[in-house]
Amino acid sequence: MIRVGIVQFPSNLAKARYMAAGSVNDLNLPEVQRWAAVFRRLPYADRPAAILRFCQYTIDYVRDPRREVLEDSAVTLLRGFGDCDAKARVFVTLCRASGIPAREKPVRPAEDFPHILAEVYVGGRWRPADPTILNSSIDRIPPAWKAVTNYW
Repeated sequence: MIRVGIVQFPSNLAKARYMAAGSVNDLNLPEVQRWAAVFRRLPYADRPAAILRFCQYTIDYVRDPRREVLEDSAVTLLRGFGDCDAKARVFVTLCRASGIPAREKPVRPAEDFPHILAEVYVGGRWRPADPTILNSSIDRIPPAWKAVTNYW
């Protein structure tokens, strides 16, 4: 069932909490489980990087039209594009569904909230991962002026 509505957030922090809850809600969606089954075939240590590359290269980066749109991971996976929050949500959801701890990481949520990326628990600590930036990897995100996206 597709639900559409307008949500007014009292603050950027409230929006960040809402977005973080979304990836938890998406874990049992059939499209998420279909892709998670593919990643669960990989060795545990290889899954986070494989999921990151999948999100970077198979989901095109497209900004929201005039206002924020928050969709579930299945919508993003099926249509093949989304903005930074959509790509981060899919990454976090696929990691969790594949047995890898992950979470959303808003950039400056108390201020202007310009971007959201993710963190994945690898090697005993939380490491940043940005599914929007093609020339990034886990624990290595280039400065904005060097970042490459598949934006169209």
